[in-house]
Amino acid sequence: MREMRTKRQLWVSVAQRLVCESAEHVGCPECGTPALQVRDMEYGWGTGRGIERYLVCSHCQAYNSVNLRRAGPLADTRLMAAE
Repeated sequence: MREMRTKRQLWVSVAQRLVCESAEHVGCPECGTPALQVRDMEYGWGTGRGIERYLVCSHCQAYNSVNLRRAGPLADTRLMAAE
């Protein structure tokens, strides 16, 4: 039997999808409407650096933030969501 994902897991999944997909193609985890506004704020230096991704739905006003960190060496620009 499949477990239901928590709201937090849904937001993390959306943040991960936004690494490769445009916000126009990713639905809000709360209402399903593709109306997410994304703001990324970089923090830290050296090995501790990462990005805080702020997500707001302009349709239902749901919001959340997800901490992203660099996946792999610093030269690699891929990101993954930190749970």
